[in-house]
Amino acid sequence: MVAGWRELRSRYDAPEVGELTDRMTALAEGGTQTSETFARVGEVLSELVDGLRLLEWRRSVLADEAARGASGAAFARTDLDVTVARLRSNIAGVLDEACRDLAGLAAPPPLPLAAVGGTGPLTGPRITWQVQTERAAREIVLAPLVEAARGGAGRVRTLLADHPEWADRIRRRPPAPGEIRDWWSSLTSAARTALTNGAPNVVGALGGVPPLDRVAANRVVARDRVALVDRDIAHYEALLTDGTMATLRTERQSTLDRLTAERAYLERVVAGDVQLVLYQPEENRIAEMIGTPGPATQRVLTYVPGTFTSVQSFYRGGAQAMPAWLVGQDAEMVAFAWKGTEFPGDNEGHEWSDQLNGILEANGSSRALPAGETLAQFMGEMRSDPAVGHARQIGAGYSWGLVPLTGSEAVGTHYDSIHSFAGAWIPREWTADPTTSYFHWSYTDFLSMAQDAGLVGEGRNPDVTAPFDKHVYDRPGDYDVPLGGDLAPFVDPDGPSFRGSFSPVRNHDLVVDVSPENFPLLNSLSEEMFR
Repeated sequence: MVAGWRELRSRYDAPEVGELTDRMTALAEGGTQTSETFARVGEVLSELVDGLRLLEWRRSVLADEAARGASGAAFARTDLDVTVARLRSNIAGVLDEACRDLAGLAAPPPLPLAAVGGTGPLTGPRITWQVQTERAAREIVLAPLVEAARGGAGRVRTLLADHPEWADRIRRRPPAPGEIRDWWSSLTSAARTALTNGAPNVVGALGGVPPLDRVAANRVVARDRVALVDRDIAHYEALLTDGTMATLRTERQSTLDRLTAERAYLERVVAGDVQLVLYQPEENRIAEMIGTPGPATQRVLTYVPGTFTSVQSFYRGGAQAMPAWLVGQDAEMVAFAWKGTEFPGDNEGHEWSDQLNGILEANGSSRALPAGETLAQFMGEMRSDPAVGHARQIGAGYSWGLVPLTGSEAVGTHYDSIHSFAGAWIPREWTADPTTSYFHWSYTDFLSMAQDAGLVGEGRNPDVTAPFDKHVYDRPGDYDVPLGGDLAPFVDPDGPSFRGSFSPVRNHDLVVDVSPENFPLLNSLSEEMFR
């Protein structure tokens, strides 16, 4: 047919001939590329089928050997476990290789089939071979949990205790949040309950599980952890009476105080007063949800605290005080207070040298984009819930918290507005979104003084970055030092000066404090945020 059309130009002279022949040429080229793509898809799937056939044969052999072992033949349990683990790893490897091969195939070119000025043919969403393969991989990864859920939460716990590598694989290579959302909604209520209570560490951190269901799972995690914390508290209480030196007793008392604060916090989680959508204290990762997402939710706040924030900061309540206050002022807001990755100084002590090391880490650029990518992934998980995803998105970062927040922007996460609370700096890869409103709220503090001296952020600071609307409040103890020598104030009264403060640390803390001392800033902030 295409060959016949090629002769049209020589046999028929009309304005539309050129367009028709061009379209048919594109159709021929597109058809060739599409044929080549499908041929390669066929090759990849044939290789996948061959690989799975071999693994199926191995599985049947293993099943026969296990059956003989159950009837008395010599087949060690450890050998069986090793073989099962190797078989599972081989299955995952075959699927991963097929996904990589299919992902590497270029999509066929778009074909200009509609007439000029006309409407193209209606087409449905493109479902690629890669998507289909990933769905199959999802079923293989999650199917054992679903089958175990038929036996209740106890059966799920037993399964994961015997095969901890299953939970580890789900965590390291989770399916896309949209896939998990659809899978979770397809389960029966009984299955969801069994998984929530039997695999809380998996469900409580699995992207695509609705936030409130993650909260329910992490309530189980907290309940289980209380017993471990009680054991550690008893251990350290006993150590305090063994007559050791004062320095060691002080260290043990400090550890005991942290455990006591954690236990009080966990009791609030179990009681439902605190909602966790992420809780992995062994990795210093935690995220609170404040408020309840639903049809009335109009605004979602993503709040990232600053340098030195750890899970203990959440136990004491300081890390989430600002978003909690904002949600308390607005019944239509839900907030996420996020500490989902390593923060500068989050594992440092209280000595001056430890604090200095955390400050130096906060000025390093190496963790900016990785932290931004992790935050972007978390927000993608939360926004897969319609009540969260359809709301107005607000981002707020305190001190170093502005770095991962704007880093998440750099990798594609959109916010309708961004608020810097004494923000530190902005990654090099960041560019302002013209549809986003930017605000900077601050007092004169040690960070602003270091920024003005050129010691922080290499000039990429929110107080000098064009899109940010600056709100810097005066405080008692602020001062100006004219630059340019002793005669500068007389020669050029309006010349450059250095802005300093006699309360640099207090002013840095005050910007996210909810005390009356900070109310002028908070009132202006809430007016902007709740518009």
